[in-house]
Amino acid sequence: MMNEYFDCDNVGELKEYIGCKIERKMDPKLLVISQPVIIQSFIDEFSIISDNKFETPASSGELFSPVSGGDELNEKEQKRYRTGVGKLLYLSRWSRPDILNITRELSRHFSKANKAHMKAMRRVMTFCVNTIDSGLCVRPKGEWNGFPNTIFEIMGVSDSDYAKDMTTRRSVSGHVVFLSGVLVSARSKMQECVTLSVTEAELMAVVSCIQDMIYIKNVISSMGIKVRLPMEIQVDNKGAKDLINNWSVGGRTRHIGVRLNYLRELKEKGVIRIIWISSKENVADILTKNLPSIDYKRHTQALGIIDI
Repeated sequence: MMNEYFDCDNVGELKEYIGCKIERKMDPKLLVISQPVIIQSFIDEFSIISDNKFETPASSGELFSPVSGGDELNEKEQKRYRTGVGKLLYLSRWSRPDILNITRELSRHFSKANKAHMKAMRRVMTFCVNTIDSGLCVRPKGEWNGFPNTIFEIMGVSDSDYAKDMTTRRSVSGHVVFLSGVLVSARSKMQECVTLSVTEAELMAVVSCIQDMIYIKNVISSMGIKVRLPMEIQVDNKGAKDLINNWSVGGRTRHIGVRLNYLRELKEKGVIRIIWISSKENVADILTKNLPSIDYKRHTQALGIIDI
């Protein structure tokens, strides 16, 4: 059926892709993406050993300060640090979105890190070695019949952590996008400007999430496949939801008026629908802060990370 729509060659079952191991399980709809080779490199290159005392990739609520004078790593250790964090970034990009937040924090110290950053990096590696058999589950809801009449569903969840950076007081945005129930996009990023309230930080995160959702919608639509509208986006801040729905307005939001009007326009056109959920149910929470074990495990299951 693919050959009827695209100029492509059938080269058989996909078992490996850019360093990712792809396995089809007993369920014909289930694929699991993992990266055991890169995790093995943590053992070989960094002498990481399994330590079952770590149930999460980072300590709950842990934050990192900029390096002060005199306590930075030497040139050799700094290069080693960059190599290790680079591997973690690659791992989080493809099969382990659960380590995105701590990896983003560590990557901010590429040019100058200290022993605390190195220790945190090694903890993330140790956690990955402990969970080497974990991977991203791909099990879509529904089935494409090969014809354009199939309707795909796109759903997003966004979150922010207000004024997290201790130096600039910028907030962190995190969001995930699901296509037919499968995680296709996960991002954790420091916001580009300072916001004046929790609600404004949430609005920034929502905009970033919706931009990803619209991009995915355009890709699907370009194939002649329908996408169900409005697309649902979940937030855990009632103020942000009310502002987007134009149920309230405040003078302090003028400096982000462009983003707010963009969201309202999409809502009025029926492209998006904003849904409020409780913070406990917000899976994007794992992308904005280091969580305790119970919350971490609950959200990793919601992301679709399973043991192989």
